[in-house]
Amino acid sequence: MLKKLSLAALVAMGSMSVASATDLSQAIQGVDLSGFLRIRYYNESPENDNSYNRWRTNAVLIFKVPVSDEISLVMRNSVETNVYTDDDTINPNGTSSSNVDDSIVNNLLFAKYSKDGLNVILGKIPVATSVTSADPAKPGHGAGAIATYAVNENLTVGAAYIDALVNPQDNTGLGSKIPNAIYAAVAVFNADMVSGNVWYYHATNAIKSLYTVSLDVKPIDGVKVHGDYAAGKLSENLLANAKTKSYFNVSAAFNASGIDALVGYAKTDKDAGVVELSDDAPIGAVIPTANNYNIANETDMSSIYCKLGYNVDAKTNVYVAYQHANDKTAANDDLDEYTVGAKYKYNKKLGFHAYYDVSNFKAANEDNNEFRFEAKYKF
Repeated sequence: MLKKLSLAALVAMGSMSVASATDLSQAIQGVDLSGFLRIRYYNESPENDNSYNRWRTNAVLIFKVPVSDEISLVMRNSVETNVYTDDDTINPNGTSSSNVDDSIVNNLLFAKYSKDGLNVILGKIPVATSVTSADPAKPGHGAGAIATYAVNENLTVGAAYIDALVNPQDNTGLGSKIPNAIYAAVAVFNADMVSGNVWYYHATNAIKSLYTVSLDVKPIDGVKVHGDYAAGKLSENLLANAKTKSYFNVSAAFNASGIDALVGYAKTDKDAGVVELSDDAPIGAVIPTANNYNIANETDMSSIYCKLGYNVDAKTNVYVAYQHANDKTAANDDLDEYTVGAKYKYNKKLGFHAYYDVSNFKAANEDNNEFRFEAKYKF
């Protein structure tokens, strides 16, 4: 039948298609664009192995399209490319360094509703919780809905239902893709000098129960005391005779006269299990060293850590960080880690960050020295 269509009919059909299209200048009116462009260069020097370079580039583009005063559509695209080179032209994941193009990291599209203190997102959405990845390039995300409601200026409550979750930087043994239905509830509060949040989670046939509590206390200007607690129990389907695993972290921070200082202590109990879903989860990513910054899902481990920074001028900050992790399991794999770094704000949108990190493990063949340079443009 297609062969029988006349040239005139084809032209008419093309005209109808063009006529229904929207002029680009009209289509972009009112559309908000945010995101960032980031270039990172790493040099890794692992113990008893070849050193190698890694180039990591990220582009995150978030388009917010208004439909009405209450409803908008949001599209988020995140692209990441990694290029590895070493003496053997093989990166640590076994991929030739000549393979320089990677696929899209995530592609989200969801509807957003906001009115009178109620906020809802629905579709393929970012999943920002206390236990999912907060990496701005590779956040936790999935399909489902999250709703929050501001009861008053001091209290917001919310709930979430996620059909499937992708959570990069998996450190759970569950895998980075969790197909189980996940339910969550949250309360966020702020009263005078105390603020914080409480979360509860359940994942069908995976996590029987998991809750987290985070608190900030600011007794005086420039001083903040922070605390985290998490307790979780896996489903019997995953771990027979599963026990409730717990973790806590407490720290004190000082910021005044161009000096910022932090000292803290984090600890896990002796039971196996899960209290968060990613190395980049806020509840666990609290240690200020560059690479080994989360012990929340470890067994019988503690970390004492500190950081000292100084603002050389309005644009430049230098800092040092240290942690000693004490592994009380049979592996006895203690860690001493040191990080020295500097940040420079070229302007409001462009910044540079460089650090050198030394990780010394008690166990053999695990040490690594890392240098990283970053240029990041935010818009």
